Amino acid sequence: AKESFLKKDKAAAEKFTRALYKAQQWVDTHSPEEIADAVSPLFKDTSKDITVKVIERYKKQHSYATNPLLDAEEWKQLQTIMKDAGELQKEVPHEALVNTKIAESVIKK
Repeated sequence: AKESFLKKDKAAAEKFTRALYKAQQWVDTHSPEEIADAVSPLFKDTSKDITVKVIERYKKQHSYATNPLLDAEEWKQLQTIMKDAGELQKEVPHEALVNTKIAESVIKK
């Protein structure tokens, strides 16, 4: 979130981060079949079998984050992907743009 938003409505950012963390933990602790059951209504044109296979692959690749923290290594990887896609002209240092205070406080609770 932008710094101006955090100053204006930090409580909303905390609630969003708490909900995100709860969802991340749910995905981490449930089977691909259970996750597919939950998300299948969002993918009506995709069979459940395909959805399960995609979720299995993502879990094996560790594509799903298990917490809302964006550490320096993850930040670098994200920038590499964006740069390779032609969407990022110049890299930005992690400490210049990423604020992990809210995520850290949510995880500790």
